[in-house]
Amino acid sequence: MEKRSETRKVVLIPWDPNSSEHRERLYEQRIACGWKADMVEKWQGLQRNGKMAIQWVVLSDEDPERDSKLALHTLQFPVEKESILDSATTFGGLPRMLPNSPRSFIPVGHISLDSENPDPSLADPSQGLYCITTFYISRALQGTGLGRAAMDAVEGRAMQEPLCAKTLALDTIAREFCLDKEAWKALGIPLPTVNNQDWYERRGYKIYKRVEHNYPQKDLAGKIWHIPAVFMKKSVV
Repeated sequence: MEKRSETRKVVLIPWDPNSSEHRERLYEQRIACGWKADMVEKWQGLQRNGKMAIQWVVLSDEDPERDSKLALHTLQFPVEKESILDSATTFGGLPRMLPNSPRSFIPVGHISLDSENPDPSLADPSQGLYCITTFYISRALQGTGLGRAAMDAVEGRAMQEPLCAKTLALDTIAREFCLDKEAWKALGIPLPTVNNQDWYERRGYKIYKRVEHNYPQKDLAGKIWHIPAVFMKKSVV
């Protein structure tokens, strides 16, 4: 019962790569996230051809704290206070019917379920393997259960037709780097409030490999940090 309640806290709405408002909002959220804002243009093409399936994380009308959460989010990120329209006419490379009545919303994060990745160990649809990427929840709302709700929703969608996923994969920052306060200060990114590796392990993801220099990131002084990553999988059948 608790899991269903958490899932109802969010709905997932496809990102529209052809909308300037959607592109700008995703760019703003990647700036807030601290990672890969420069990838948004590339993601447009991957979203159009169905190799990425980026979705907005949107607070559900059923969430009794919806208005107060939105207020916290827009107070910290006033550039995101305007609503955007649900306008994606394709999703996962397939046509998508728009709602009969125009729907506007303020996204508080985003998450992608990808069918292709440069690392073949992360995605192979022929084997029922898909990867979760570009996951971000507003820093103003982290720790409120929205991350758990978004993961519940995307995992549930992956198991349904047409994907019928058997295994989900992801990569994330290694545990010890999440705890390195000096590194995050040098990078100009807030110290994570949650250790990603530990959080995914609690959800049943298991490490299958580690890469010591996976995420190159330039700090405020121009130094390049090569951040270690762990690669994880979870069976969903």
